[in-house]
Amino acid sequence: MHLEFPRSFTLKPFLTILSILVFSLSFGQSEELAQNYFDQGEYKKAEAIYAKLHKSSPAHQNWLLGYVESLEALEKLGQAESVLKKYLAEVGEYPNIQIELGYLYQKQNDTLVADDYYQQAISKVEKRPAFAYAVGNAFQKYGLLDLAAQTYETAQRVEPRSNYRIQLAKIYGEQSRHKEMFENYMDLIVENPSYFGILNRDFSQYITEDSGNEANLALRRVLLRRNQKEPDVIYNQMLSWLFVQQEDYFKAFAQERAIFKRLESKSLSRLIDLALISKENNDLSSAREMFEFAIAKATSQRELRSAERQLLLIKRLQAQPEDYDEIELGYKNFIAKIGRNRDSFLIQKDLAEFMAFQKKDIEKALEQIKIIAEKNLYQQQAAELKLLEADLKVQQSRFNQALLLYTQVEKLIPNSDIAREAKFKVAKTSYFIGDFDWALTQLDVLKSSASQLTSNDALELSLLIKDNSLEDSTRTDLKLVAKADLLQFQNKPEEALAILKNVLVDHKSPSILDEVLFRIANLQLDSNSPDKAIPVLQRIVDEYNDRILADNANFLLGKLYMDQLEEPEKAKTYFETLIFNHPDSIYFVEARKRFRKLRGDQIQ
Repeated sequence: MHLEFPRSFTLKPFLTILSILVFSLSFGQSEELAQNYFDQGEYKKAEAIYAKLHKSSPAHQNWLLGYVESLEALEKLGQAESVLKKYLAEVGEYPNIQIELGYLYQKQNDTLVADDYYQQAISKVEKRPAFAYAVGNAFQKYGLLDLAAQTYETAQRVEPRSNYRIQLAKIYGEQSRHKEMFENYMDLIVENPSYFGILNRDFSQYITEDSGNEANLALRRVLLRRNQKEPDVIYNQMLSWLFVQQEDYFKAFAQERAIFKRLESKSLSRLIDLALISKENNDLSSAREMFEFAIAKATSQRELRSAERQLLLIKRLQAQPEDYDEIELGYKNFIAKIGRNRDSFLIQKDLAEFMAFQKKDIEKALEQIKIIAEKNLYQQQAAELKLLEADLKVQQSRFNQALLLYTQVEKLIPNSDIAREAKFKVAKTSYFIGDFDWALTQLDVLKSSASQLTSNDALELSLLIKDNSLEDSTRTDLKLVAKADLLQFQNKPEEALAILKNVLVDHKSPSILDEVLFRIANLQLDSNSPDKAIPVLQRIVDEYNDRILADNANFLLGKLYMDQLEEPEKAKTYFETLIFNHPDSIYFVEARKRFRKLRGDQIQ
């Protein structure tokens, strides 16, 4: 068998194309090899290959620059100078190559000659603004930021239609010229508001939570000045964003009100989102005003219901016992207005939780659950409701009923987060009643859970049971700690504390003491007694720093000293200990963020 080509086919063009491909491949591999040698510090080998490449194609700038860099690394500065001058004389006076030659002179402290070459390069940009990007990049490569800025400014002046604002903004940022940086960014954003989503990362390099930070002040001044001169909703949106970064939610609310008045759509989605952020960050008074505003202005039923529900949740968080009857009436009126159906499921469930956990009337809460369950619920809703009902059965010490309900939740939506939560609660309930072996069986499955929180909780409970089953075969101490945990779950903190204090004095298993101390500290924190909790947590840090709760104790101490006691230096110590000694902790990311904030870093 042999190949036959058409009569019109000639072999010469085919061979020419093939030789070009082989030539390109060969030189591409040579360049890669030369760069590898250079990166490994084998400059002589790199020079030899780059010299051949440059000779084969004198106009190729990458090979020229590789060759020059290799010569400079070998301190052959005279030869490097000759190569660059020859290129400029024979190939062309490219401005970026003039900068390379200028920088070679600058390294030899010949600043006058260097500056002459730099200015020649910039003058070429004045004649041909299209050179700006290559020239600006060359200056930036060597950290010559003033000259890079001058380059882009020149191009922008000569050809206003050219757009080098991003390059200028980045250079101004590196120079800490925040006003000029934000002016350039704002020119871009005003031209195309969608740019803000792209440029947000650049803003976040400079904007911090500190309203007195220089960059924060500069952005605020730029936005206010522009908004006064030529009002535009984009300035209000960006001021709102800035105030959110500074955690000043009330000022952000003022901007969102202005946005709402200007926009014809009258959507409250931005304002409701801001209110939720404010609530999440515990600025309840600002969130409350926002939701009240949303209720007064809402034109859509969806937004109205969302705002009314959230307002009731905030009232619950701010309430004293004497306010409970009024809140209960508010829930009942709301439900009467919107009706009982699966679309109003959340507000109905909120009422049941309010009755159970704040009014502490579990029977009435269970009555509410029974009414809700009669509606045609989605499976997810039915699972959430059963989970709540099971929790309330545990509160009443009806453990068999609770376990049955938790198991039903697992079967209702298998392999879901709520199913994993139900499985964990089966283990926790088994632990409460002293069925430790069955609890371990459930926990072993959960330790590989996709949810980090569930996995961590499962791991901690599993270790508690295992560690305290070895030293004490009767598990006496473990049973008492489990009983205290149950009492705490049932809102009986004083009884739980009494049991734990007894275990602290009279125990059979020393390995349980850090667990006991941690529970005592948490109960004292729940009762607003941080002065009593601190020495208990400190004892865990001092005596049990190799135990599983050491990171929890360090994090809690850091938070107490930072947020409540306002002793930042002490707080830093605990966060630093956690960062260096407990890198696998679930608190690691938050501890690092807080540590950097206390140290004065800009948090991105």
